[in-house]
Amino acid sequence: MPWQRHLDPSEAYHAFVDWSGSYSIEVAGSIDSDLLVGAFEALCDAVPLLSGSLGRDEHGFFFRIPPGRRPEIRVRDTDGTAQHQEAVYLEEMGSPLDSTRELCRLVLVRGDRRGHLILVLHHSMIDGRGGVTLLEKLCRNYTALSRGEQPPYATPPAVPQASAETLLKERGAARGAEPAVDRAALRAALAAAPSPAHLTVVPERVRLDQRHTAGLIESLRAEGFSVHGFVAGVATVALREGRPQGGALDMVCGCPVDLRNRVEPPVTVEESTNFVSGVEASVAVPRHADPMEIGRVVKERLDKAIDSGEAEHAILQAGQFTAATPVSVDLVVTNLGPIPPFTTPDGLRVTDFRGYTTTTMPGLLLFVVTSYDGRLSVELTSPHDLLSGPEREALKRRAAELLSARNANQEHA
Repeated sequence: MPWQRHLDPSEAYHAFVDWSGSYSIEVAGSIDSDLLVGAFEALCDAVPLLSGSLGRDEHGFFFRIPPGRRPEIRVRDTDGTAQHQEAVYLEEMGSPLDSTRELCRLVLVRGDRRGHLILVLHHSMIDGRGGVTLLEKLCRNYTALSRGEQPPYATPPAVPQASAETLLKERGAARGAEPAVDRAALRAALAAAPSPAHLTVVPERVRLDQRHTAGLIESLRAEGFSVHGFVAGVATVALREGRPQGGALDMVCGCPVDLRNRVEPPVTVEESTNFVSGVEASVAVPRHADPMEIGRVVKERLDKAIDSGEAEHAILQAGQFTAATPVSVDLVVTNLGPIPPFTTPDGLRVTDFRGYTTTTMPGLLLFVVTSYDGRLSVELTSPHDLLSGPEREALKRRAAELLSARNANQEHA
């Protein structure tokens, strides 16, 4: 008999929108596919939901793990050219999961002494930083096996992964009395509504070199400001400047909030599913606005929501997880922050990390901010029909200009 449980609203919402995310590393050197399969299967033993899928009935969505099932593993060999490898890699990064069959997929794209390793994970069972953690644990398993050692992540936890609602209640993280919410009704409403169709994502990327990244961070630290706040301002201003209206536009920037380290003790990937809330910041954006000024408005709203416990409490209120039309946002800026070096055996070196969603909502632009090997990256993803090719290129170019302008100002100060 398969193991199964119904999803709580924070999980069920992501099941309803059917989002998955792709997390990848670029590796210099050759990856042994047999060792990789062994490392991945051990990780699936440690995190059983990786082998699961989604179902739904009149009571809501449910996780199920059929006995003996393993996620799909794809190995894609390329012709050795950088162009072909990049094309195959981007194709796999943007391929959504069929959640009725799988919540996870592993892909190895192999080239000439260079490869890409991709974990595609469903948002109902993991969040962004959780995805980065699982990718590192896969690397640690692979490294151990390459040395003839036992993989460190292979034993399932005593307690299956729980929802954010369950863990927040257990640890008393949300302040104030919990409102009366009919969670069974919310689960049933989400499961009864038709899920939106998958929208193909078109990715663009802005990536600074190490010198410009260091200069930007030094400049922001001198003003006591955060990278997330500044990039949120840059993204909002760049998007606004692509719109023809002459006056100030009211725009909404969404910011996911990772709650894993905001409870005591911190929540691990093995004990929880996605553990993220969200905060919307409204701001009036005139043409040619200063990204720092816009970023300060977004950051002030975000800090207040975190300090007051609003971010945690929003999950328990569950209002954001209904099937009704959600708060309309113009863009979402996700900050995964600095990504620590990935573990590799001798002969392999991780040269880059990328992560972005495989699908999105109509009209929504997603910006994912990371830093790996001292280089700041901003992933820009949009529905394929939201912007034309020239519009996407203009948005990327303007975002790059605004990020670089901060460095130029610092260098000429």
